[in-house]
Amino acid sequence: MAKRLAMELMAMAALGLLLGLLGPFGTFALPTAERMLVWVIWLLAGYAVYRPSGIVARWLCETTGLPGPAGTWLALVVGSFPLTLIIAVMSMGIGFPDVLRWPGFWQLYFYILIICAVVAVTMTALFGRQPADKPSPAVAMAVDAEAPHAATPSIALPPSLPLPPGFGRVCALKGEDHYVRVVGEAREELILMRMRDAIAGLGPIDGLRVHRSWWVARDAVAAVRRDGRSAMLTLAGGQEVPVSRDMMPQLRAAGWL
Repeated sequence: MAKRLAMELMAMAALGLLLGLLGPFGTFALPTAERMLVWVIWLLAGYAVYRPSGIVARWLCETTGLPGPAGTWLALVVGSFPLTLIIAVMSMGIGFPDVLRWPGFWQLYFYILIICAVVAVTMTALFGRQPADKPSPAVAMAVDAEAPHAATPSIALPPSLPLPPGFGRVCALKGEDHYVRVVGEAREELILMRMRDAIAGLGPIDGLRVHRSWWVARDAVAAVRRDGRSAMLTLAGGQEVPVSRDMMPQLRAAGWL
């Protein structure tokens, strides 16, 4: 995750330098170095605002069933407001109480919304590889429900997951904010997609979603330890995976306990 954050910050800084070079929305009159520095600062401030907004929007989509693009636009519309306040204070030199009374506030908000939408599309193109045939939520839920009863062994490389060649057998999936960490026998890979879509992309593998943030392949479990009313799974690679209490009946029904 730290590596991905560093890559995203570097991409934002590069986009800021590019926009500073172009000088859109009346900023071309500034000296080149100052213009580029200002745009880098603005885009990094926008990243600091939109990163948590995107996490909340993703959670809202998963909770309510809203499509992913709707959550993205919601994050853009909501996140552009505090960012407009910050940029207005920085560029106009006026205090926060007077910003909303400034006649150009909503025009600036519209410009910032456009810029942030372009940046979001660019960041998705750079970091947001999605499977070619993305299944619907209904299909994902069906696969998740049927996985404990399947008899098919884990496959080496799920064709609809964007994993590098030679990744090997998939042992587990772990949800991390907007990403899913794919745990293999000898390596891990972080991909940008929803947890339920990643599970659906695995196909008919004998496994079970044991926690909101974890799916585990049955043949990757080395040991099961009871932990009060819950349990803890130990994978062959040594990782420990918590089991939520509401999944205990499914584990017993599938013969994991």
